[in-house]
Amino acid sequence: MKRLAYWCSIVLVTVLFSNYAYADESLPPSLGSTDILSAGDHAAVLVDRTAGKVLLADLQANKFTSLSDDASPVLDVEVVKQPEKIVLLKKTNRNTISKTVFSYKGAILSKTTIPLNLKDGDKIKWVAPAGKANERIMLQRLNDFNLYQYPWKKPSVSYDAKVVDNGWESVSVLDWDFQGYPYLAIKYMASGIMNQVYFAKAVNLYTKKEALFKDFNTNFNLEIGGGNALLFTSNVYESVYQPFPPNVLRPKSTEIQPYYQIINADKGIKSKVLEGVFADKGDHSGWQTELINNQLFVGDLAEHTWSLYSANGSEIVTNQAWPGNSESKFAGYNAAAGIGYFLEYHSGKASITAYPVH
Repeated sequence: MKRLAYWCSIVLVTVLFSNYAYADESLPPSLGSTDILSAGDHAAVLVDRTAGKVLLADLQANKFTSLSDDASPVLDVEVVKQPEKIVLLKKTNRNTISKTVFSYKGAILSKTTIPLNLKDGDKIKWVAPAGKANERIMLQRLNDFNLYQYPWKKPSVSYDAKVVDNGWESVSVLDWDFQGYPYLAIKYMASGIMNQVYFAKAVNLYTKKEALFKDFNTNFNLEIGGGNALLFTSNVYESVYQPFPPNVLRPKSTEIQPYYQIINADKGIKSKVLEGVFADKGDHSGWQTELINNQLFVGDLAEHTWSLYSANGSEIVTNQAWPGNSESKFAGYNAAAGIGYFLEYHSGKASITAYPVH
């Protein structure tokens, strides 16, 4: 039951800790509450949503550098590849944004303040400069999305994400991703009597064209980039998703499950779907996915195996042994060395272990 409770917590983490401002430093870190961002072949950024802490991990040396040295709430963490830098945004005591830029080695490169006024519950994502566009910040406040840039006074783009569906008591924004204008991906939760489901929407903020997808029978995460929304699902059969009431459709181990979908935001169609069958062997069965460094990790919880695919769905490696009998989290893959890196926590302390890929 301990293992089941851990994997069920992944679902709750998405709801409870998607806003870093609600983090509690007194809580211990867990695999389910840790986001991992790649910072090159040999480093990764660990963002613990539970405590609101950020660590830079040296994957080869298994050493860690803290990037969040105070109790200020973490708002966003982004890793930029060209030029190489890590951008940490935190909320100040004046409800504005502090921006600290680090090298991939953890050295502080700059510190600035962004005078964008925030309210409780606001969520933001920082976007790096591109072409003639300066750095931008997308701010979500309930159903409203506003894109800001210097001098941070008025939004340059606004979008109302409200969805009205009479089949549900309420439909609310649960998560979203924005990596550059004009594409926005939004995850919704629709709630009714003793039931809830998830929707996904892909939006072109320039053309105002949007596509809504409602055919999900389990929870999912999403990212967007290059005009494609990437949706990847995870599920534990014996979890909070038990079918109640009886007519609610949830994943069955005897059926093929789509665990990865690529949605073309402009055409509003699914251009790629990866799917498979995952056995139910009791207690700890189902599948888990992660998208790190444009690579999709797919773990089979019952078989304790994992496979890796590129973001476009191409196979990289398959059927590898999952360290710790699935009680570890994929942290990166070095193709040249043929090594997979996995995160574990021992007594609240992070540890990275390298495993050869066969």
